[in-house]
Amino acid sequence: EATGTESQGEGMIVGIIDTGINSDHPSFADAGGHGHDHSNPWGSGVYSGNCASDFPELCNDKLIGVHSWPAVTDQYLDYDIDVPANGEDHNGHGSHTAGTAAGNVLINTNVPNVDGEDTGVVFESMSGVAPHANIVSYQVCLPGENDDIGFAGCLPSLTVLAVEHAIENGVDALNYSIGGGSSNPWNDADALTFLSARKAGIHVATSAGNSGPGPETVGSPGDAPWLTTVAAYTHDRDFSEKDIGGFTGGDTAAP
Repeated sequence: EATGTESQGEGMIVGIIDTGINSDHPSFADAGGHGHDHSNPWGSGVYSGNCASDFPELCNDKLIGVHSWPAVTDQYLDYDIDVPANGEDHNGHGSHTAGTAAGNVLINTNVPNVDGEDTGVVFESMSGVAPHANIVSYQVCLPGENDDIGFAGCLPSLTVLAVEHAIENGVDALNYSIGGGSSNPWNDADALTFLSARKAGIHVATSAGNSGPGPETVGSPGDAPWLTTVAAYTHDRDFSEKDIGGFTGGDTAAP
């Protein structure tokens, strides 16, 4: 079994614990850029979660598991009775983290605008960190935002179930870009279940939170010592020589 960057993650299974996954996105298609055709380490057509029951069409040799639980999907009926009860991503965050971790190589891809239309901006090549790895998605979060509707938040009880599945089914790495305020990791369900994952040999990467860069701003479970906690990074490049001019119209003076 190949290891290191040359394999680009081939043969590895990455579990994404988040809001679900956009199953028909090219980042998670059976065939990636450069003609790479994924293999399912569990065997052809062997999937988990929703794909092993009512929604086999969500999976392929790349995306081999899509998991959801009634604690989230039962609530869909209160908002839209036509949304299927499965782990499809209705938020975007889970697809973003899954694509960052293990999204396919994509060639000459247009960057769409907010309406999904081409902008003329094209990436010649892009991919996740391990583009040849397989993905299992675990939907543990509600799909909304923290707004007036309030259909948001993540359920640690589901994270525990997700990690139990990952341990039992040979997932190699878990990504958990979720967290809250700092708490005692020995009294924290998320942190303790990831300790079990670590004991089982699963590499767990979690986010440091959105409150940096000052001291004592790493959230939970990222403050647990048995996790790999990843913070955002900035660069020191400067675009101060750029300027925009030639404004016309409007009722006020141009900036």
